[in-house]
Amino acid sequence: MKSMTGFGRATATLPDGTELSVVVRGVNHRFLDLAIKMRDEFAPLEPGLRRLVGEFVLRGHVDLLIRSQRPAGRTAAFDADAAARYAELWKEMASARGLPSELSARDLLSLPGVVRTEEPAEADEAAREALAGTVRLALQDFDATRRKEGEAVRGALEVILARLEEGVARLDRERDQVAARLAETLRERVRKLAEGIPLDEGRLAQEVALLADRADISEEIDRQKAHLAEVRSRLGEAGSIGKRLDFLAQELHRETNTAGQKSRELPALRAVLDLKSDVEALKEQVQNVE
Repeated sequence: MKSMTGFGRATATLPDGTELSVVVRGVNHRFLDLAIKMRDEFAPLEPGLRRLVGEFVLRGHVDLLIRSQRPAGRTAAFDADAAARYAELWKEMASARGLPSELSARDLLSLPGVVRTEEPAEADEAAREALAGTVRLALQDFDATRRKEGEAVRGALEVILARLEEGVARLDRERDQVAARLAETLRERVRKLAEGIPLDEGRLAQEVALLADRADISEEIDRQKAHLAEVRSRLGEAGSIGKRLDFLAQELHRETNTAGQKSRELPALRAVLDLKSDVEALKEQVQNVE
């Protein structure tokens, strides 16, 4: 089991001396949502990087941040010819206008075109391979943290699942004697309201049967047991199980609500309330499972 939350990092030096740092972060999301941030010279690599991320991540929001620092002395160039032309033009103008004929180094360097910033070239094949390899290392680190977090989530789910199984068994026990308790409660109420009048046992049995049918939660309990059995089965599977677990949690929520609407006795209602609390805890945990 993998969590959708994780962090990975890797660093490398490209063949041209560029220092590379790759960071991968992931959080919950219903689908795979990938955001890549990197310099323009690496833009042609984006489709391949997206495919590479897809090898490790099936769903979740993933930020892939690629930082690069080029070697010193390779990002700017001095145009000596441009500086000489500026100096010569200035001397001519200064001589005609009676101005100082010399320009300082600061003056020359500040003039347009004397210092040019080199545009980074598109990454070559060796740089592309080195970048892809570094991203893969970062993704492997990211995947390791997701697996570790996933095991922690699995442990939490096991605890919640055990509570849910016990809660459904408790609700099932409360359901067993519901008809007998309804008969006794109805008999007592009729006796108080019609004191001295003989009871029609046949009619009473009909009313008890009607009330018991309305309060019957056998189907809801059976479906709850089936959903919990599938949750436990899915926890032992590899691969992406988060969507299925989320669906099962929603179904458990629905069946528990229906059981609560049908239950008329305090013990059963208390069992339903405890189940609702545990179902909410289950829903919260599965939101982080890939």
